[in-house]
Amino acid sequence: MTAEPLDLPEACAAALLAVEADPLDPGPGAEAHLRTCPACSEARILCLSQEEVPDVLAPQGYFDRLPGRILRKLPTRLPLYRRVGPLAWSAAAAILLAVGTGAFVAGYANQTPYVEATLPHADFAEPAVADTPFRDGEEDAAQVQALSPEEMKALLQRLDPPPPVSPR
Repeated sequence: MTAEPLDLPEACAAALLAVEADPLDPGPGAEAHLRTCPACSEARILCLSQEEVPDVLAPQGYFDRLPGRILRKLPTRLPLYRRVGPLAWSAAAAILLAVGTGAFVAGYANQTPYVEATLPHADFAEPAVADTPFRDGEEDAAQVQALSPEEMKALLQRLDPPPPVSPR
């Protein structure tokens, strides 16, 4: 479908030819018509919006060198091992060593044996001696020094009974 040429009034056709020639300054007659005719005024706006703008002139290779120039202006970031001082690294190593040693010792202390001994149940309860010269709450070694010679002999005889006589 082809568009048929429009029948424009003679004033509009003259104004549009003046706008096509110079959209910024179409002349005083075209300016007067553009103030009264909204269709021609809109056509002038469309013509101004489609006007080509010349390319911005830049030196040869400018845009090729631009990323490098920007990167040179940015502050350089040091690698992590250079930003963190040697004192921080030694503190981290000491903490790691302490945690590792503590874990090793805790694991070694809580280690269960592979084989457990099974002994017959024996009653190892100490015989109750009512006539002991020791008092509760004090050290036994300190109390031994305070015994009299007679009490000491009686204690030694009780602790070391004579060997049983074997029948011959």
